[in-house]
Amino acid sequence: MQHSESPSPSADIAIVGGGASGVLLAAQLVRKSSLRVALIERGDHPGLGVAYSTHCLHHLLNVRASDMTALADEPDHFVQWLPRDGRGYGRTDFVPRAIYGRYLQDLLADAVHRSDGRLHVVKGDVVGLREGEDGVTVEIDGQAPIGARKAVLATGHRPPSKDSGAYHGNPWRDEAIAGLAPGGSILLIGTSLTMIDVLLSLLEQGHKGPIVALSRRGLVPHRHPSAPIPTPEADTSDLFTGSLSQRTKRFRAKLKAGLGWPGLMQLLRPHNNELWHALDLDQRKRFLRHLRPWWDIHRHRVAPQIGEQIDAAKARGQLTIVSGRVEIEKTTDSKVEVTIIRRGSDRREKRSFDRVVDCRGPRNEVDVRVPLHAQLVKDGLLRPDPLNQGLDVAVDEALIGRDGTPSGHLYVLGPPTRGRYTEIVAIPDIRLQAADVARGLIAALR
Repeated sequence: MQHSESPSPSADIAIVGGGASGVLLAAQLVRKSSLRVALIERGDHPGLGVAYSTHCLHHLLNVRASDMTALADEPDHFVQWLPRDGRGYGRTDFVPRAIYGRYLQDLLADAVHRSDGRLHVVKGDVVGLREGEDGVTVEIDGQAPIGARKAVLATGHRPPSKDSGAYHGNPWRDEAIAGLAPGGSILLIGTSLTMIDVLLSLLEQGHKGPIVALSRRGLVPHRHPSAPIPTPEADTSDLFTGSLSQRTKRFRAKLKAGLGWPGLMQLLRPHNNELWHALDLDQRKRFLRHLRPWWDIHRHRVAPQIGEQIDAAKARGQLTIVSGRVEIEKTTDSKVEVTIIRRGSDRREKRSFDRVVDCRGPRNEVDVRVPLHAQLVKDGLLRPDPLNQGLDVAVDEALIGRDGTPSGHLYVLGPPTRGRYTEIVAIPDIRLQAADVARGLIAALR
């Protein structure tokens, strides 16, 4: 690994990425220490990130307000904030993500105020992290570098693919569906939560044309019960041992015994990481290959009212769900020619769409086309996790380098650690991780 001379530290901790993960960590550090923190965000709106930068009020949280506090040790923090918005949402409601974004921005503003000058928000694109003997040099495109004693990558999600004409690889930008004629045809590649976001945006802007959503299995997330259900009492200890086949068989037996998917998923919710860590590498690979799609549609459910909108779009024939695969044949500014091969068939179906949007979900793996990743890989500071889901990290979230050694200065938070945790995309998971990382950093720098 390369070591370089660092500038004099102007921060104790530099957080790379000012989306939800970065803000949750900054808030913890300010509340629990007197450390100097630099939060570096390339976008214009720190606090929002991909998930909460939406303007569509039909994009709802997938968890009720009562479970959406940003602070692990203040369970009612979000519910107590809600009356400030004036929209009348309560603790059992699925709140629009745009409103939650304002909550995160308020959390950041409060952290800046509390810090008394110790928390600085820096606008810039981090293109390099150079590890020295005593700290890290944070290289920011077009700006002077920042010296820090520790740095945390909280870089969130990257889009599934690149834009090309009428094909849009970034489903989270307004441009993905902007300019599409109300009667235009559109293909959404993927049938999970990202597809639902784009579908809801289309319906909000009055789209009347045909919408095809395609994925390998054609599975769509289920909906939450209309009212909160009590967490059932049941012994789930047998799901943490044995082969994956044995565990799956026991899981199905519990469903048949009357627990039901919502109750069982609610019961397992606090133990998902424990479940994952109880699997060896081969079992994890098999889970991702064969079981993950079914787990996801039950685990990452949507608000009841969103489920109703999906059902209505299908009932009127506007939305068609297809299981199969797609090949992009030709792209122009106004059309995308594709070939669809339906599941269980060899027939190649030629189709033309006015717009195609890649909704396969966010990417978190190592990608040397990202300048920061390229530099870290070149310097031997970064490697993929064994499943190539994200970045390889140690138990304390320290970044593991090419030679298998955890860094003493670089850490990772949030979705890029999904290889270690798999379930690390939701606020209830990230807030716990942020609290743990904050505790570790404060202890190390004390």
